[in-house]
Amino acid sequence: MTAVKAKYHHGDLRTALLDAALDVIGEIGPQGLTIREVARRAGVSHAAPYRHFTDKDELVLAVVERGFALLQQTMQERKDAAPADAMNQFAASGMAYVDFALQHPAYYRVMFSGDLLSSTGHVSLQHTSSQALQDMVADITRCQELGMVKKADPVPQALAILSTIHGFVSLVNDNRVQHLLDNPYSLDQIRDMVLASIFEGIGTTDPT
Repeated sequence: MTAVKAKYHHGDLRTALLDAALDVIGEIGPQGLTIREVARRAGVSHAAPYRHFTDKDELVLAVVERGFALLQQTMQERKDAAPADAMNQFAASGMAYVDFALQHPAYYRVMFSGDLLSSTGHVSLQHTSSQALQDMVADITRCQELGMVKKADPVPQALAILSTIHGFVSLVNDNRVQHLLDNPYSLDQIRDMVLASIFEGIGTTDPT
């Protein structure tokens, strides 16, 4: 019995459907997801998903919301484990964002696919998705107050950082830089160099 089907047979149909949907998204993207395929992978009838989701969009939205919740949890856990000073908190948050995106490419892919985020009917999701930017702006502001980061509008600084991270993650997850990973650098080394360049650009050379 697969893990997804096992969850269903233990009574957690909603979680089983979300896990199955994430599997589909990881293989063929959110555009290729269908309720029928999700039901098949979860080992349930084609009608069963409608007990929890009215349609495909609602199912995808639930996956996206779970992804953002996991991202926020990951970032907070890294910050809790890091030294309490502002710069280390900022760095821990940035590292957590990158690692989440690389370790959970299916989540990251659907979280930033654009269709749901641009819909005016998903105000709560728009707020949730902007939390990482808001947290980064707050981190930059604290570091500026302590003289650790260049004085400038923190919003464009945060957008520049997230844009760089998003570009790097997209290249890796789309297998565009695989030829570099072993010759001469590992993925972790490339990640660290990217983060180091970001921190150097805003006023510090210490990414950790």
